[in-house]
Parts: sequence; structure tokens; C-alpha cells
Amino acid sequence: MIAALPSPPRGYTSTLPPEWADLDVDPADLVVIVGGGELGPLGSSRTRYEMEVDDELSAAGVLELAWTTGLVKWENDPEAGWYDTETGELVPEAELVERYHDKVVANIGVREFVDDGAIDPDHASPLLVSVFLDKDFTFTVSTEAEAREFVKWDPEHTVIQPLADGSDWQVTRKSGTEVRVPRKTKLSRTVGAQIPTGFDPTVWGITPDMVSSIDRVALWNMVATVDAFLSAGFTPTELMRWVHPSQVANTQGTGMGGMTSMQTMYHGNLLGRNKPNDILQEVLPNVVAAHVVQSYVGSYGAMIHPVAACATAAVSVEEGVDKIRLGKAQLALAGGFDDLTLEAIIGFGDMAATADTEMMRAKGIADKRFSRANDRRRLGFVEAQGGGSVLLARGDLALKMGLPVLAVVAYAQSFGDGVHTSIPAPGLGALAAGRGGKDSDLARALNKLGVTADDIAVISKHDTSTLANDPNETELHERLAASLGRSDGAPLFIISQKNLTGHAKGGAAVFQMLGLCQVLRDGVIPPNRSLDCVDDELSTSQHFVWLRESLPLKEKLPLKAGLVTSLGFGHVSGLVALVHPQAFIASLRPEDRADYETRSRERVLAGQRRLASAMAGGRPMYERPDGRRFDHDHDESEKRQEASMLLDPGARLSEDEVYHR
Repeated sequence: MIAALPSPPRGYTSTLPPEWADLDVDPADLVVIVGGGELGPLGSSRTRYEMEVDDELSAAGVLELAWTTGLVKWENDPEAGWYDTETGELVPEAELVERYHDKVVANIGVREFVDDGAIDPDHASPLLVSVFLDKDFTFTVSTEAEAREFVKWDPEHTVIQPLADGSDWQVTRKSGTEVRVPRKTKLSRTVGAQIPTGFDPTVWGITPDMVSSIDRVALWNMVATVDAFLSAGFTPTELMRWVHPSQVANTQGTGMGGMTSMQTMYHGNLLGRNKPNDILQEVLPNVVAAHVVQSYVGSYGAMIHPVAACATAAVSVEEGVDKIRLGKAQLALAGGFDDLTLEAIIGFGDMAATADTEMMRAKGIADKRFSRANDRRRLGFVEAQGGGSVLLARGDLALKMGLPVLAVVAYAQSFGDGVHTSIPAPGLGALAAGRGGKDSDLARALNKLGVTADDIAVISKHDTSTLANDPNETELHERLAASLGRSDGAPLFIISQKNLTGHAKGGAAVFQMLGLCQVLRDGVIPPNRSLDCVDDELSTSQHFVWLRESLPLKEKLPLKAGLVTSLGFGHVSGLVALVHPQAFIASLRPEDRADYETRSRERVLAGQRRLASAMAGGRPMYERPDGRRFDHDHDESEKRQEASMLLDPGARLSEDEVYHR
């Protein structure tokens, strides 16, 4: 047997791209995805896709997860190499996979909850229950003022008096007084999809001070955004040399915001615990994106942060696309994130929206198979945490910078569902994307890129595994396909990604979109391994194909385009159409294509090398900008320099990383 070794960076060997006729489209009129990063239950987009397609990790995937979760670290002394953090022993690279594969796989994906600071290890929730004293209860406080505060709360049952030997006061609650006594109650949902157990943001270069002071959702966003930039082979610093900083927008959102900070704020006040003075800011939904702007990107452009429940990331991409098409930005940072805490676990459970753990186990279903979209035995979604960042750019900027295009965003729009009586009930609002059929905005946007209804081969569905959503979404897409003029029997391959990732709410659509980019790149469609038997209610589907094992179409059927649907509580529907990056190539002048492709491949390779270097003790992935990018030796104050930069359309960042007039 040959031991597996992590391969050196070598770019991506994509499948043979589909043939594409030249397009009469100006690249400046296109919006393209030029980078993406995620942090979810499967780790990064790289490790998530490996598990999606192969159900196992490559040597590189094992090493990446072992590194990010603190199982191994690189040391140069006494001998350069990977060291086990628990034992301190040097681990030969050839033994990394055998030693850590099963361990990291056990710590990712859908699994029983582990203690992460927000969920108790015994899977219980604290509860303050009401009891009545059967006799007087007396305690001591240090001041009269404090004693009188107890009287104010319950004057009928409270008596106070000073103690003779000092300044202390005695407080007595009389027999019959109602008091609250803490106890624990068992959670009915004890399986979910947390981010990888042991994930450590400091290995990315995030400082311990930042880790301790900002909400963890903001930390995850920082890591994913750094990954999005660097894996595409460029940095925010380089970006600002090409565009004015007010032309860089941020449209990232979150469904629920900083949930652990919310816990700290409310519980801290109620229980009298110490809490940071600025904890309120970490609760605000927009602050998840604000940290990325102020501590990494340094942009001055549009800031709009959607809150659209489980459709947040799709709405974020719509906002980013709109900003670029309206001329308000040349690059937009989109995406979404959410956390997983007791409050959400209990709340979704009370709504019967999530899969009850004991009921699923009683059916003989393994924990990791609880999320089972379209299956007869599905019983609700499996809650997850995490999300990701998507870099959207105007096509001509991608061309000038040589940025790697992952997909062309042909269409991105959100919809409502009309009059309803239930907030979580699914609807058909996104069907309006097909308004006008072959003359709809969606059809015309695809046709402009050389894509027909039959060229849409893949749909990454929301597919939450709830009884109501999956049939509703199936009907939506069947009707949409008919409206666009899809041929009878033309297959639509379905990706039900949440079978692996669980449902990350606001971050879910990022996993879907980046996953679809990978599918278009490699020509391999991942399966739903939790699907045992398709629900009879879906049997009328004319086009759907549900896979139970990976389908490597590659050059047999080159994939040209796919759709993503993302649906959120409150009747928010998002639909995004992604087209193969070959459409972008077809929009370029023939004489520009080879040079662009060479430069974009170099950026991808540079991104892979950057990650490999950081893992092996090189420069950290995250590097905070030095100062505010102004010249402190300049005669003018920083504020005057900043004002001059903002008013000067030609202002760009210089090689020494400051804005010069």
C-alpha cells in the first residue's frame, strides 16, 4: 500500500469546458463570482466538496482540517514538520491520513452536539422553575440600599432589618413566597451540524484579542472572507490599487446575528454576571459584516446587510449584483452567516420544524442521516451553523486583474409569497422568475449568455427535509421549467446539499452557490446519500433526477448552467442562476482570452500556495491593514488625507499601501 501524501499546489484540473459560441456581450455588463470562502460544518468549501463527492477526504483535506482544529501544527524545531499537538511527537506526512482521517471526519458534519460554549455537554437547557417557600428564608446583604431593593420587588413577602454587629442587613423572604429555582430540561434535538469540533481561528492569524472581543459569527465571517480573497490569489490591498475604495461594497447578511453575544447580554443582565461593556454592538446583525470592513477589507462603498432568515445569503448576492449593475460598485462582498444556540434549538423544536432526535433514532436512522430531503422518512431540518463569503465583480474588472471567474451570475432575485396565514409556510413566489415564459427576465438573461432552458442541467435546491418544503419546491421548479420551455424528459439533476451540511439558515445559500461553482468546474454532481426512498408525493415530477451516488458527467455532458433556490421564513424566496465561466471567456475578444486564462490560473495557484505556506509556518492568512492606509509622515492630518481621497475619483492605494494625492 502506498501512503497518501498531501499533494503540492498545482491549480485545478477542470473537466473539458463546454463549447461556447462567441458572445456579443461587453464583459463590463457581466457580474461574475471571482472568489468564495466558507466555514461550515464540513470546514472550508474545499473539504466540504470532497465529502460531498467522495464521502471521504483527500490527504490535503485531512491535513487542512487537522490544522484548523488544532490536532497538528507545524514546527521548525527541533525538526521541521507536523507535530501532534496532544503528544508533541513529529508525525511523518505519509502517516497523516491514516492517523487523522477518521478523527477529523468524526468531528465534522451532522453529529451529536458537543460542548462549544453555547450548548451544554449534557444536552440540557437551564430552566428557572417557580416554587413556593414552605418556611421563612433569610440571607444577608452588605448595604441598606441593597436590602431595600429586595423589598421593592416583593414588599408583601419581604422583611429587612440591620444586623447589630456591623453595616450588613438581613433580608427575610416569608413562607409562601414564590421564588425561582434553576433546574435543567433535556433537549429534544441533540443532533445538528456544528462547525468542526476544535476549530481555532487563531491558526488563520486572527489575534487572541479579536477572538475574545467579537462575536464568533463575525470571526467565522473574517476567516471565510480571508479565504475568499486569498484562494482567488489577491488581497483587499491589491484590489484598492485597481478601484476606488468607495466602489467596493459589502452586502453580507445574517438571519439571526450574534446569538452567543445575545445570550451573554440577556443572561448576564438577568443573572448579574460580568459582561463586556460593548456587548450590545456584537448583537447587531450588521456588525458581523462591519468587522470585516474595518479590520480587513477597508472599503468605503455601499453597506447594506439583509436579514432574510434562511434566504439571507441569496438575497445578499442579489443586493451585490444590483449594486454592481447600478454602477454603485465594481466589486461586492456578499454572503451570509448564522449560529446555533440553545434558543434557536428550542425555538425551532417548539415549531416542529427540526428533526426530533429520539424519533429519528427510533426509525433506525443514523445521526448523520437525519437530514434526508425528499425521503419518505424525513421529519424536519437539521440545524447547522456557519456560512460564507462570495466575491462578486464586474466582468471588466475581472479581466483587467486576471481574477479567476468561478461562474457568471446570470440572474439573482428575491420574491415574496403573497397573502398567507403562516410565517414558515412555503410558497411559490419564486415562480415569478419565469413570468413571461421564454420572454421572462430569467430566460432572456440566460439567452444573452448562450444558455437555453435545456442547458440548465442542475438545481441546487433549498431542500430542508421538512414535510412541506420539499414537495413545494419540487412543484416550483417543475412549473418554472415548463414555463421556460424545457423539453419533455430533459433531466434536471437535483443537489440536496443539506443532507451533508445541515441547514445553516442565513449561510445556507453560500454553501449551495459555491458548491454549484465546483460542480460546473469539475462536471461531477454529488448525491444525497441519506435518500432511501423518494416520497410518493414527488412521483409526478417530469424532469427531476435524484442521485444516491456521485455522477461524473464530465465531458460526456458538459454542464453549462444551474439554478440555486433559497427559501426563508417570512416568505422570502431567492433564485440565483449561475452559468459556467466559459460564458465569460466567450464574451472576451479572442485575442484577450489566452492571456486572461494564463493570469487567472496563476492567481489560483498563488492562492493554493499561500494557504500551503500559512499552514507550514509562513505568513498568516489574515493580516490586519497597517494603520488606516494614510501617510502619517504627511503634512496633512489623516482626516484631511481621507477627505481628499474620498473626493478624488482617481485615488488608488499605492505600492507602499497608503493613499497618495
